[in-house]
Amino acid sequence: MSAISFEGFPRETLKFLSDLKKNNKREWFQEHKQRYESAFLDPSLSFIEAMQKPLKKLSPFLEAVPKKMGGSLMRIYRDTRFGKDKTPYKTKAVGNY
Repeated sequence: MSAISFEGFPRETLKFLSDLKKNNKREWFQEHKQRYESAFLDPSLSFIEAMQKPLKKLSPFLEAVPKKMGGSLMRIYRDTRFGKDKTPYKTKAVGNY
C-alpha cells in the first residue's frame, strides 16, 4: 500500500452540498452529477484511501474501503420509503440522515 496524499476537500464540496439542499430534486442532481463526482465523490474516496494506513495502526479490525458502492462511503441517495423526509438526496457530509 502506497501512502496517499489527501489535500483536503475543495471549497466546492460545501457549495455543492448547500446547492443540493436548496435543489433536492432528481432532475437537478442529474444535471449536476459531474459536479457531485468532482466536488464530493472523488475527494471522499481520496480521503478514505488516505485513511487506510492510519486506521490499520489503530486496529486491525478497522477498514477504509475506497469504493463507490460497498465500501466506506455512504451513498448519497436517501431511502425515502419509510421516512418522513421524501427528499431524494442526503445533504450533510456527516450526521443523521
